[in-house]
Amino acid sequence: MLWLAAILCLSACGVPAEPVEEETQQPELEQPDNALPGSWTVPGGWVKAGQYSTQDKIFYVQEGHEEDEQPDNISIEVGTNRCSAEEHMKFRDAIVRQLIMQAAAAGGELTGEGTFTEQEDSLYIFTIREEGALTKQFYIVGDKRYCLIHLTNFTGSEDEEEAARAMADSFVWE
Repeated sequence: MLWLAAILCLSACGVPAEPVEEETQQPELEQPDNALPGSWTVPGGWVKAGQYSTQDKIFYVQEGHEEDEQPDNISIEVGTNRCSAEEHMKFRDAIVRQLIMQAAAAGGELTGEGTFTEQEDSLYIFTIREEGALTKQFYIVGDKRYCLIHLTNFTGSEDEEEAARAMADSFVWE
């Protein structure tokens, strides 16, 4: 746990990834008909998976994979916490403790890094690698709230990671 905390502290000044651009389809700004207090850009080629989405949690899959049994997917949801935006490291520590337990139970490996979104919000990125899947969680920390963009990647494609990162970088609190 100490090594993870050290990694997170040392990597807090990362550079945001370049947004994903598709030649055939332009990203579109999500104007959600849901309860999420924010907006974000959905990268080209990704569509809302209506059968899994709710007002409080929206799922996206790559176009053409809506009916796949186990598609790579990105979900987005907003929650509350007790920490102000300035206390983001307390929030990070709580998430790290929770994820360490989850990764250990699944036999996975947990890594993490810290950086900022394009809007300069604190962004923590946690990766859990386990057999058959990669999970990447992007926590955008607001004032006593957070946005979680959660990627579940079964295929190992880097395009999915770039799409999730682009969504995190584009997120704007309302």
